[in-house]
Amino acid sequence: MITREKIGGIIGTVIFTILLFLILLFSVFTLSFPPEELEGIPVMFGTTEDAFGIAEPPITEVTPTPTPSPEIPPYSPTEPLITQTTEPTIDVEAEREEERRKEQLAAERRAQEEAERRRREEEARKREINRQMSGLFGESSGSRGNTEGEGTQGVSTGNATQGSPTGTGGIGSYDLGGRSLGSGGLGQPNYTVNDYGTVVVNITVDPAGNVIHAEIGRGTNTPSATLREEALRAARRTKFNAINSANNQQGTITYRFNLN
Repeated sequence: MITREKIGGIIGTVIFTILLFLILLFSVFTLSFPPEELEGIPVMFGTTEDAFGIAEPPITEVTPTPTPSPEIPPYSPTEPLITQTTEPTIDVEAEREEERRKEQLAAERRAQEEAERRRREEEARKREINRQMSGLFGESSGSRGNTEGEGTQGVSTGNATQGSPTGTGGIGSYDLGGRSLGSGGLGQPNYTVNDYGTVVVNITVDPAGNVIHAEIGRGTNTPSATLREEALRAARRTKFNAINSANNQQGTITYRFNLN
């Protein structure tokens, strides 16, 4: 239900809208332009700081002094032309070739140094082995042996501080319970390789003095198959003295291979 207050509000709103529209319709907007002269004290442009009089001197055009351009001498056919004598690509290739040559020389030098180092190590190893193998039977203040006299019982060409006091020296020695060698002596192996080490051969000898069995025993410290095979062949060729017994006898033959 529309009340009187609502009707009055609607009428007032309509009247306010009409008045606002009329004000906007008859309003005139004007643009304001700045004055022709700016405020302040005008300052005259001049050509000098000090002058006297009221007449303006005539304006003279100042012609700028031209700057002389450098003279280019005419081309003379007798003068040699400066030209590029080398190609950039050739220079680059030459530099690359020089770098490759330097790298190759450095690699060769490193290889030579490595070979020299290995040679020195091998020589030092040989000297150490020779030192350990030489002078094992030097003079002693005591006496060692199982017969009579003073000193160390053995042979002057022996090559070990332990073992049998009898036998042959040189590259091999044996231990067979006091038995001696027969004709031919202790079989010597052929030393045909540049290697070193000790080979212990376990042997079985029959009453007649023949080596009927030979095998690599404990105490062998060389992995060389050539040294092992040569030691076995030499052991099988060895002949011992004959004894009056029905039983075989077991012992050892020790071969020491030393680099000269």
